[in-house]
Amino acid sequence: MDEVLVLWDVDHTLVDVDGLGREAYDLAFLRRHGRPITHQPPMAGRTDRAIAHDVLRLNGAPTGEDDLEGLRAAAETAFDELAHLLPVRGRALPGAVAAVATTPGVQSVLTGNLRRIAEVKLGPFGLVEHLDLDAGAYGWSHAVRANLVDIARGAARQRYERSFDGRRTVLVGDTPLDVEAALLTGAGVVAVATGRYTGEELQAAGAHVVLPDLSDTVGVGDAIEKAAKG
Repeated sequence: MDEVLVLWDVDHTLVDVDGLGREAYDLAFLRRHGRPITHQPPMAGRTDRAIAHDVLRLNGAPTGEDDLEGLRAAAETAFDELAHLLPVRGRALPGAVAAVATTPGVQSVLTGNLRRIAEVKLGPFGLVEHLDLDAGAYGWSHAVRANLVDIARGAARQRYERSFDGRRTVLVGDTPLDVEAALLTGAGVVAVATGRYTGEELQAAGAHVVLPDLSDTVGVGDAIEKAAKG
């Protein structure tokens, strides 16, 4: 198999941080606007840019670029403050560390998280050392998750001086939005039923391969190879 670019989702694919990301946004909004969030937007599979916009809109706050940037900065600060809770409340999901450690090719992330938050989430669980975080894409670059795929491809192309078009990019994620992002950009996709969506729902969304989790390391490698070959 030609070398592929494997882009891992973070939340509920590699790690579960027990809602600390939502708590960071709650704290950020409170600090910025002097009142708590009363209307929570959906978060699963969405980008932080889209989430931040909806947090402001649904709670009657301005949604200009300066307002978004202010909430972003406040959320990063809040998450840094909550990071000491990660070893207690968070965890790497079954098989995640072994899967990332043994998967060949270029590996990075395609995540809805802000880059700073993604790095902090992955750090305590021994995942960062296996990933080239400069070859991925993060959720502040665009509100639409599918548009992150070509951002990641471009970053990887620049770093490794080779193309990762089509199925030479494989996404691994736990939501229909991960699947959609791959299908819209011609990438391969392995879906894992470790979040809120069942294997049947991920299959119906069009995933090329569906796994219950990442615990079968050999099976994960085979799934990525299958998704890459088409």
